[in-house]
Amino acid sequence: MSPLWRDELGAYLSPYRLCLVRMKRGVRPTPVAEHEQRLEGVKGDSFGPALEAFAAMLAQSPWQGTATRVVIADHWARYAIVPWVAALGSAQERLAHGRQLLAGLYGEAVDGWDVRISEAPPGAARVVCAVPGELIAAVRAACAAHGSAILSLQPQLVAAYEAWRPSLPSSNAWFVSVEQGSLAAARFGRQGWDRVHGVRIGSDWMRELKRLQTFGRLASSSPQEGQVYVDAPHAWREVAAGTAGAAEASVLQWLEEPQGPMTTLQRLGRTRRLAA
Repeated sequence: MSPLWRDELGAYLSPYRLCLVRMKRGVRPTPVAEHEQRLEGVKGDSFGPALEAFAAMLAQSPWQGTATRVVIADHWARYAIVPWVAALGSAQERLAHGRQLLAGLYGEAVDGWDVRISEAPPGAARVVCAVPGELIAAVRAACAAHGSAILSLQPQLVAAYEAWRPSLPSSNAWFVSVEQGSLAAARFGRQGWDRVHGVRIGSDWMRELKRLQTFGRLASSSPQEGQVYVDAPHAWREVAAGTAGAAEASVLQWLEEPQGPMTTLQRLGRTRRLAA
């Protein structure tokens, strides 16, 4: 069977929930199954409950034997911007530089983590991201055990940004992805991301809205270039609409659901936003 027509599974793993969507592939991809499962009693940064739930679902119909795209919550991701250094001539040297920057920001917490660095043209900054190596290995093992080939494995901020990219301006704004317990933001310019932030959050929406405003002011001295585009759970948008003042409303752009056919990751993002 042609890869164009194979069904795809999208999976979102976070400390608090597991979301799955199966898409029937073709000229117009169509969702054929969705699943949302809340995870209770999670302690600290443990990813064991999410992995156990994921593996259990892969053993059941209709989730077996699919090509799989996995998104990992930003709760388990760490980011940094890697400035261009002309003296670094190889991909291995640039990756080592990215590891050093992550270690400087997060210390021993990222030792042994899986680290990846983005591609960029000469002179442009890159983005480096670290995710626990044990988490990545366990996801791969679960998929392999149930005949699921991994097509992609991305952290939430990266996957959400790519899914929303057609709805975003070309440069000079912030993109923010919010989930229970975490907020990650990237400022994108003409050559890609040039700033990135990740923070743990609570339930105080007014405080978090002011944090988003700050991201907008940092983006540019021009109000037209200081917009903040927000990927957030639907229920949280309703709360924000009732609490935001005029200043917040002029900066925050709450991204609306796309119309028409969706890719697997776009549909998975929609399921994530509706489930929270």
